Amino acid sequence: MRLKIPTLAAMIVLALPLAGCSAPSNDTDSGAASPSSPPETSSTAAGSSQPSQGSSAATAAEGTPITIDIDGKTVTGTLSSSATARSLIEQLPLTLSFRDYGGQEKIADLPEALSLDGVPAGDSADPLAIGYYAPGQALVLYYESVGYSRGIVRIGSFDNLAAIRDRTDDFTATLAPAT
Repeated sequence: MRLKIPTLAAMIVLALPLAGCSAPSNDTDSGAASPSSPPETSSTAAGSSQPSQGSSAATAAEGTPITIDIDGKTVTGTLSSSATARSLIEQLPLTLSFRDYGGQEKIADLPEALSLDGVPAGDSADPLAIGYYAPGQALVLYYESVGYSRGIVRIGSFDNLAAIRDRTDDFTATLAPAT
């Protein structure tokens, strides 16, 4: 059977909008340096949803409240119920030395690696997110958006962006369960 030219043209025109309908894959590393990737180059796995900053209320209902004490000022936060967050909670209280990385996050080396059970290979992070950068065994407080990178695991959120973002020097902070 032979298709007439107008029918073939109509099929092409109708098919074109569908060409861009497949979901983008997050399986590849963006290659961009991420503050969560201290010595290595640059965080959710393919198919996982990325909560917005507004999801911190849901996290608070399901997570563990914490405090981050910086020079006598307290920043509050919440750690999720993931295996990674739970393994950090088991180490609390912790006093860590934070430094700026890439003008987008503050990072601190952890004394012990955190569990990666059940977490995606990578993720992204928004301001106010607490993350774990597995390859560097680092705790990360994000104050700028960071695109997808292998090794980033979002584990919670904190509530005072300025207290973290506006620190221009290295600082020591104590993380503890909220009382």
